[in-house]
Amino acid sequence: MDRYAGKRDAISEAISNANAGPRGAGILACHIMTPSPTTVGPDVSVLELARLIHARECRHMLVADEHQHLLGVISDRDVIRCFGPSEFPDHQLLEQIRTRDIMSTDVITITPYASLEDAVALMVDHGISCLPVIAGGALIGILTNTDLFLVLQFLLQQTREPNLVPSI
Repeated sequence: MDRYAGKRDAISEAISNANAGPRGAGILACHIMTPSPTTVGPDVSVLELARLIHARECRHMLVADEHQHLLGVISDRDVIRCFGPSEFPDHQLLEQIRTRDIMSTDVITITPYASLEDAVALMVDHGISCLPVIAGGALIGILTNTDLFLVLQFLLQQTREPNLVPSI
């Protein structure tokens, strides 16, 4: 099954509703975000984090406390840097490095009711590839560049005109 099928359905519905709704309603972050993202605590080892990122097939992991208050963000690149240039990484060392040691703490976030346009502007302006979504101080979702690529893919499919495709 296509891992993004549900996301594509949500995007289709959000765009349809935005086009049918009152002017200015637009597409909001909550329409496109991944709700209830997987989080890790600050004391998870880098080795366990690498396993989790691989199992979840994701590129970002959010670090949160037990109340789902965001503490930081870790990218798969942050984890890869810990493995060093050696062909055989030191597993004992990787067990000692904690998420708190490598996470970015200067995290840019958005609210669920931020416009998708504002979210894209934040991501482009700051050169980031994910935005945690915060409501009432708690983490409720994540918006990633993959989500935005899926929106773009949907929009491009909608604009395709069969008569404009050149014949070979």
